[in-house]
Amino acid sequence: MQPIQVQPNPQLAVIFKTWSTEWAKDVEAGKKDTANQFHTVYSIAANLFAKGGEIDISVISALFNDCKQKTEMAEQLVKKISISLKDDDERAQQLIAKVNTAAQDAAFAMNYLGQLLIQSA
Repeated sequence: MQPIQVQPNPQLAVIFKTWSTEWAKDVEAGKKDTANQFHTVYSIAANLFAKGGEIDISVISALFNDCKQKTEMAEQLVKKISISLKDDDERAQQLIAKVNTAAQDAAFAMNYLGQLLIQSA
């Protein structure tokens, strides 16, 4: 376990809190499903970046990889939305806007987390 000191970052706290809230909508009480896991991880990340503190570098690495995956998948998801909702442009544009916002947030978080990983190397 390699601990890393994290400074408060309100922007990251808001991003992870937003993601946590989104996953909370799908959480079923008492179950250990994917929604519950993501809700928990993003809640922990939101609290960490709201207050700062020490955490294992593997958590930062996992968050980095998650954000990287979100950014990489965004373009594919936009294409799928465009194809599947070609007859409902308004709905497609709403969903594409959400995907793009999440991708921008993920890219911002990934850049910051990447810097933390580089500094700790």
